[in-house]
Amino acid sequence: MGTLKRFAAAALVVVTATACGSDNTDEVAGPDLTSAPEATWSPMAGIAVPRAEQCPEKTEPVEHGYARTPQCAVIAAITGQTLLATTGDAEWPRMANTILAPGPGKDQWIQARALVSVEGRVRNPATFAGFRFTDYSDDRAQVLLAVEWPDGTLTAQPTQLAWQTGDWKLVLPTQQTAVDAAEIDNLDDFTEFRPNS
Repeated sequence: MGTLKRFAAAALVVVTATACGSDNTDEVAGPDLTSAPEATWSPMAGIAVPRAEQCPEKTEPVEHGYARTPQCAVIAAITGQTLLATTGDAEWPRMANTILAPGPGKDQWIQARALVSVEGRVRNPATFAGFRFTDYSDDRAQVLLAVEWPDGTLTAQPTQLAWQTGDWKLVLPTQQTAVDAAEIDNLDDFTEFRPNS
């Protein structure tokens, strides 16, 4: 991650800063966790999902290949949740191996998915409405996705991601650790991010 520095050059920087009496206390800015991605929205099995530059870069066998930024992590979370809910019976094994991080949550999801059939478009779909990060680093992220349902109800669902093999992968909870979506009153604590926003 960092660049190599020679000891003498580093020492010179320290001496110069001391000699100049610098009071500069500026810190390197962290990642921007509140700006919405600049994205266009298009339907996936009836659900509107966002797409942006490098988010994703690949579409086969399913959308994947996201840049290592908070904004692309948001898009990966939204697209991943949509793929989990809508990918058909013939395609879901390749989807799971492409977008899911290995672990017991993935294993349990695969076992459960094999017992149901999913085909076709979603009628009266919910709409993704906003997001809020509760954790973010170069290697992991947890983002609350706000969803607006057809009856106007708002809910928030945590989605965890890990940076693995050059991509944001969804980390599924186990059945024992899964958290249900919680109803919320408004989007005051969220960055609004929805179709035509």
